[in-house]
Amino acid sequence: MGKDFLFSKFGAKFRNQTGIGQLMEDLGNPSPGVSMLGGGSPSLIPEVEEVWRKILNKFTESGAWDSILGKYETPTGKEETLEILASLLSSETGTSILKDQIAITNGSQNAFYLLLNFYSGRFEDGTFKKIFLPVLPEYIGYLDQPINPDSFSYSLGKEVATSEDGFRYELDPSSFDKIKEDLGCVVLSRPTNPTGRVAKKEELQQILKFARSRNIPFLLDNAYGFPFPGIVFSDEKLFHSEGMIQSFSFSKIGLPGVRTGFVLGDPEIIKALNKANAVLNLAGGNLGQYIALEFVKSGEWLKLSRDIVKPYYLKKRELAISSIRREWKGKLKYRIHESEGAFFLWIQFAGLRKKISEIYPLLKEKGVIIVPGKYFYPVTNSGDSYGEGSIRMSFAREDSEIQEGIRKIGKILSTYTD
Repeated sequence: MGKDFLFSKFGAKFRNQTGIGQLMEDLGNPSPGVSMLGGGSPSLIPEVEEVWRKILNKFTESGAWDSILGKYETPTGKEETLEILASLLSSETGTSILKDQIAITNGSQNAFYLLLNFYSGRFEDGTFKKIFLPVLPEYIGYLDQPINPDSFSYSLGKEVATSEDGFRYELDPSSFDKIKEDLGCVVLSRPTNPTGRVAKKEELQQILKFARSRNIPFLLDNAYGFPFPGIVFSDEKLFHSEGMIQSFSFSKIGLPGVRTGFVLGDPEIIKALNKANAVLNLAGGNLGQYIALEFVKSGEWLKLSRDIVKPYYLKKRELAISSIRREWKGKLKYRIHESEGAFFLWIQFAGLRKKISEIYPLLKEKGVIIVPGKYFYPVTNSGDSYGEGSIRMSFAREDSEIQEGIRKIGKILSTYTD
């Protein structure tokens, strides 16, 4: 009988499959032997897992489990954790950051659901404001989050060739002036998921200048970047300035299961996030907050990020790129976006007779999971099919799985080339 109940517009939105929903379903139900090159889960790195074991053992020895499992923290978060995170960010940005500028969230995804809906949609003055993406493609997880449809405005940026088989999406600030819609915020991930692009400090300043000209906040997502996990292969650093709201996550350093992140912003923004957290979650999860306190206070965050995690993914990146060149050269027309951070490769193909989204079911059937590029572009009313010749591929997997997946992709796609 329940199947006949009417859904609100809000509920109806979730009856249909979403890009992030499809991805998480495929990741959660893999068949044996499948090359799982589609997800955003970090690798299980032994040195990282050992740090978590030590911290959890410390909780047992100190009798902390009663507090961790047996009580709620406040919606604001654990006081000591807020203080240590504020101290860390102050040190890393060279600015003075206080604990009332930090909100604990149940991961970056949760934080952005709130922030994107804080700053888009229908405002009290009757205007409808959109979220501006300054360069595409952009993270799949943002695109289904706004409650209101047609909530994105964007710039495609510029494609610049960097080598025989490489390119980079560059920011195109001149295109910003062409945006005539009302905007509520600007959003960027750094490193960018899916391309691995790391916006330079100068690019951040250009975006910030535009945001200030529109009197809107600049939301910067550091899930794969600074201060941890620090999967950045360039010389860029953490950057913060007035007018920015930044999110951070413990997932990619090796704790995706605890669903813990935090947000840096002005105190009034943080108060609103904490009140929303009370409505949606009562409070943030305790385990992640307790681990975060020990992880940062001990200095393990720097050692793991700099000496273990970054070199690990750098080696994986080189394996993936060399495998692609060995398996695909002369068989496929492809270009790889410059891999400046995170653990993905964004690959463009030319000369395919079918769209990647149409080939994807066959790839899945043959035992390799990637993410079709179209999911990283907002749905438009113009009928544009951005990203249909591209894929996002993770290299956060075992070496043999990466190599086998690349071989399968090459074999299958080559059947659709002229």
